[in-house]
Amino acid sequence: MATLGGLMEWLGAAKAPARRERSDFRLRALPREDILLFVKDIEYEGVERVADRRETLASVSMAGGVLATSLLVIALLLPGTYSMLVGHRIEELKRERAELVNTLRQKRAERARLENPAQVEQWAGDEFVAPAANAVLYAAPSGETVAKLGREMR
Repeated sequence: MATLGGLMEWLGAAKAPARRERSDFRLRALPREDILLFVKDIEYEGVERVADRRETLASVSMAGGVLATSLLVIALLLPGTYSMLVGHRIEELKRERAELVNTLRQKRAERARLENPAQVEQWAGDEFVAPAANAVLYAAPSGETVAKLGREMR
């Protein structure tokens, strides 16, 4: 089988397939079908494991290296992840603040609409009497001056 012809014969390409004249129910010969296998059971009763310190140290050092590398990767990714989470929280708080400011503006507008003098007169009906201009009393300012105009008031 060292030659090309032997290889072609082994592959079955050297010969043309034989023409069958009558029905033949036998199976064709398969290459290497004459190889027999013998399986022997191996008994492991007398075999003892020999402890190898170098392999144990190599395994432990590999596990330690993997653990140290994973902790390093986690430590490197932690600040970026934390800043991303804080950024999301800041955006959420900004959105909440904008909603609260809009609600405050709506409440102030509603209060201004309700405290409108025309609205007060409508609520009071006949019981509300606007005071006359000369009936209004102004309280005297306290001893400390909070704001002062260019001229003195009497």
